[in-house]
Amino acid sequence: VGLRNLDLIMGAERRVVFDLVNVIQGTAKLSQALIRDKRLETLYLLPASQTRDKDALTEEGVAEVIARLRSVFDYVFCDSPAGIERGAQLAMRFADEAVIVTNPEVSSVRDSDRIIGLLDARTMKA
Repeated sequence: VGLRNLDLIMGAERRVVFDLVNVIQGTAKLSQALIRDKRLETLYLLPASQTRDKDALTEEGVAEVIARLRSVFDYVFCDSPAGIERGAQLAMRFADEAVIVTNPEVSSVRDSDRIIGLLDARTMKA
Protein backbone atom coordinates (compact mmCIF):
# COMPACT_ATOMS: atom_id res chain seq x y z
CA VAL A 1 0.00 0.00 0.00
CA GLY A 2 1.47 3.32 -0.97
CA LEU A 3 4.31 3.42 -3.48
CA ARG A 4 3.46 0.36 -5.53
CA ASN A 5 5.98 -0.31 -8.31
CA LEU A 6 6.52 -4.05 -8.78
CA ASP A 7 3.77 -4.04 -11.39
CA LEU A 8 5.88 -1.56 -13.40
CA ILE A 9 9.04 -3.61 -13.03
CA MET A 10 7.21 -6.76 -14.12
CA GLY A 11 5.49 -5.00 -17.03
CA ALA A 12 2.07 -5.70 -15.55
CA GLU A 13 0.89 -2.17 -14.76
CA ARG A 14 -1.87 -2.28 -17.39
CA ARG A 15 -3.19 -5.57 -16.06
CA VAL A 16 -3.86 -4.42 -12.48
CA VAL A 17 -7.61 -4.46 -11.89
CA PHE A 18 -7.82 -5.61 -8.27
CA ASP A 19 -5.30 -5.41 -5.44
CA LEU A 20 -4.54 -6.66 -1.93
CA VAL A 21 -7.02 -4.28 -0.28
CA ASN A 22 -9.80 -5.45 -2.63
CA VAL A 23 -9.12 -9.04 -1.55
CA ILE A 24 -9.04 -8.13 2.15
CA GLN A 25 -12.29 -6.17 1.88
CA GLY A 26 -13.98 -8.95 -0.10
CA THR A 27 -14.63 -6.90 -3.25
CA ALA A 28 -12.42 -9.28 -5.25
CA LYS A 29 -11.36 -12.90 -5.01
CA LEU A 30 -7.69 -13.72 -4.63
CA SER A 31 -7.73 -15.38 -8.05
CA GLN A 32 -9.04 -12.15 -9.60
CA ALA A 33 -6.29 -10.01 -8.07
CA LEU A 34 -3.33 -12.28 -8.83
CA ILE A 35 -1.43 -11.38 -12.01
CA ARG A 36 0.63 -14.09 -13.69
CA ASP A 37 3.99 -13.04 -15.09
CA LYS A 38 4.14 -13.35 -18.88
CA ARG A 39 7.68 -14.73 -18.86
CA LEU A 40 7.51 -17.16 -15.96
CA GLU A 41 4.32 -19.20 -15.64
CA THR A 42 4.77 -19.93 -11.94
CA LEU A 43 5.37 -16.32 -10.85
CA TYR A 44 2.38 -14.28 -9.70
CA LEU A 45 1.98 -10.77 -8.34
CA LEU A 46 -0.64 -9.60 -5.87
CA PRO A 47 -0.42 -5.82 -6.25
CA ALA A 48 -0.60 -3.47 -3.32
CA SER A 49 -3.14 -0.69 -3.45
CA GLN A 50 -1.88 2.49 -5.07
CA THR A 51 -4.79 4.64 -3.99
CA ARG A 52 -5.95 3.42 -0.61
CA ASP A 53 -4.63 4.37 2.78
CA LYS A 54 -2.46 1.84 4.59
CA ASP A 55 -5.04 1.80 7.39
CA ALA A 56 -7.24 -0.23 5.04
CA LEU A 57 -4.96 -3.17 5.90
CA THR A 58 -6.04 -5.15 8.92
CA GLU A 59 -3.91 -7.73 10.69
CA GLU A 60 -6.69 -10.30 10.32
CA GLY A 61 -7.13 -9.53 6.63
CA VAL A 62 -3.43 -9.76 5.86
CA ALA A 63 -3.17 -12.98 7.89
CA GLU A 64 -6.02 -14.54 5.91
CA VAL A 65 -4.60 -13.54 2.53
CA ILE A 66 -1.12 -14.79 3.42
CA ALA A 67 -2.57 -18.09 4.68
CA ARG A 68 -4.44 -18.51 1.39
CA LEU A 69 -1.31 -17.67 -0.61
CA ARG A 70 0.72 -20.18 1.43
CA SER A 71 -1.83 -22.89 0.65
CA VAL A 72 -1.41 -22.31 -3.10
CA PHE A 73 2.26 -21.38 -3.53
CA ASP A 74 5.54 -22.88 -2.35
CA TYR A 75 7.01 -19.43 -1.66
CA VAL A 76 5.37 -16.11 -0.81
CA PHE A 77 7.50 -12.97 -0.98
CA CYS A 78 6.27 -9.70 0.51
CA ASP A 79 7.96 -6.65 -0.94
CA SER A 80 7.30 -4.33 1.95
CA PRO A 81 7.63 -0.57 1.88
CA ALA A 82 10.71 1.14 3.24
CA GLY A 83 10.51 2.29 6.81
CA ILE A 84 8.36 1.05 9.65
CA GLU A 85 4.88 2.15 8.66
CA ARG A 86 1.86 -0.15 8.99
CA GLY A 87 2.36 -2.02 5.71
CA ALA A 88 5.93 -2.92 6.61
CA GLN A 89 4.94 -3.92 10.13
CA LEU A 90 2.25 -6.27 8.82
CA ALA A 91 4.69 -7.83 6.35
CA MET A 92 7.13 -8.38 9.23
CA ARG A 93 4.44 -9.90 11.44
CA PHE A 94 3.93 -12.86 9.14
CA ALA A 95 7.49 -13.35 7.86
CA ASP A 96 9.18 -16.72 8.20
CA GLU A 97 12.40 -15.18 6.90
CA ALA A 98 13.44 -11.70 5.80
CA VAL A 99 15.89 -10.19 3.34
CA ILE A 100 16.75 -6.59 4.11
CA VAL A 101 17.99 -4.50 1.20
CA THR A 102 20.03 -1.45 2.13
CA ASN A 103 22.59 1.04 0.86
CA PRO A 104 26.15 1.31 2.23
CA GLU A 105 25.41 4.58 4.03
CA VAL A 106 25.47 5.04 7.80
CA SER A 107 21.83 6.13 7.99
CA SER A 108 20.66 3.20 5.84
CA VAL A 109 22.64 0.67 7.87
CA ARG A 110 21.24 2.14 11.09
CA ASP A 111 17.69 1.93 9.72
CA SER A 112 18.30 -1.66 8.65
CA ASP A 113 19.51 -2.52 12.14
CA ARG A 114 16.29 -1.05 13.53
CA ILE A 115 14.27 -3.19 11.10
CA ILE A 116 16.16 -6.30 12.26
CA GLY A 117 15.22 -5.47 15.85
CA LEU A 118 11.59 -5.03 14.86
CA LEU A 119 11.64 -8.34 12.98
CA ASP A 120 12.94 -10.09 16.07
CA ALA A 121 10.18 -8.54 18.18
CA ARG A 122 7.19 -8.55 15.82
CA THR A 123 7.20 -11.78 13.85
CA MET A 124 4.79 -14.48 14.91
CA LYS A 125 7.83 -16.68 15.52
CA ALA A 126 9.24 -14.25 18.11
